[in-house]
Amino acid sequence: MISTRSVSALLLLLAVTHAPLMYAQTYPAKPVRVIVAGGAGSGDDFYGRLVAIKLGELLGQQFIVDNRPGAGGMIGHQFVIKSAPDGYTLMLAGSSMTGTRFVNANVAYDVTRDFTPVSQLEASPFALLVHPSLPARSVNEFIALARSSRGKVSTANLGGGQMPFWCSVLLRTMARIETVDVPYKSGAAAIVDLIAGQVDSYFAPSVNAITNRNRLRVLAVTGATRSAMLPDVPTMAEAALPGYDLTTWRSIVGPAGMSRDVVETLNQAITRALAMPDVRERILKAGSEPTPGTPEQLAKRIADSVERFGRIAKQAGIKPQ
Repeated sequence: MISTRSVSALLLLLAVTHAPLMYAQTYPAKPVRVIVAGGAGSGDDFYGRLVAIKLGELLGQQFIVDNRPGAGGMIGHQFVIKSAPDGYTLMLAGSSMTGTRFVNANVAYDVTRDFTPVSQLEASPFALLVHPSLPARSVNEFIALARSSRGKVSTANLGGGQMPFWCSVLLRTMARIETVDVPYKSGAAAIVDLIAGQVDSYFAPSVNAITNRNRLRVLAVTGATRSAMLPDVPTMAEAALPGYDLTTWRSIVGPAGMSRDVVETLNQAITRALAMPDVRERILKAGSEPTPGTPEQLAKRIADSVERFGRIAKQAGIKPQ
């Protein structure tokens, strides 16, 4: 006859060994918060809301976008790091997050250690845009103009750590030129002034190049290959600078220590969402490519991106401030 103590021990063992499976089957059991470290209406906000809506439809719970902008994204990043790793706080993470520590001395976290990778969402190049009045119809002509004008060509910039900053730094380092940085608080403000001729150039998201081709000149895209939405525009490498390659991307991550079962549940749902025709169409119209992948692939991309920005910063002599 089996004793009451033996039965209790067996039930406890079954509960422990099957807990991850049971948790994965019931997740999510309540609304999930998706932190976006950018403001409402930003590119990050667009992708965060697009994915949140679809995850809600697929997983049967609300995925609520919570915008927490400020301090170059650090406010949102730190909030997620300090959150419980239970899958109910996620974050829309962009490639610029991996370069922040090389320009900001206040960054006290490690993106390769303090977050749980879930899935990449999309990838896209930036584009070098210039005002039509600028006498430069190619990257080579832009470089020549910058050299001959002795640093008088102006470039809109969103601050250290943002992709326009890194694109400009890489251009200046590889081409050995100087441009005048004009600071802006938002990409929208930079585009408005570029169209108005208040600034000469700007490395902008490719969607800005697509929607403003009748008002601005698109010299090149920053990725290793041409953009499907701008097939006639050369890459920076093709146009003038072999080896130039900076692509932006976005992903979903959570706090370090998330359950593998919950990560798999989210990853599979994101993969399904990105394959939906309406989602794919909206991402393509935004100038990006849907790029789902495994958590391991995202972890490698994050580590590679940190190494890449570290190398660019070292070559340019940039130190955290």
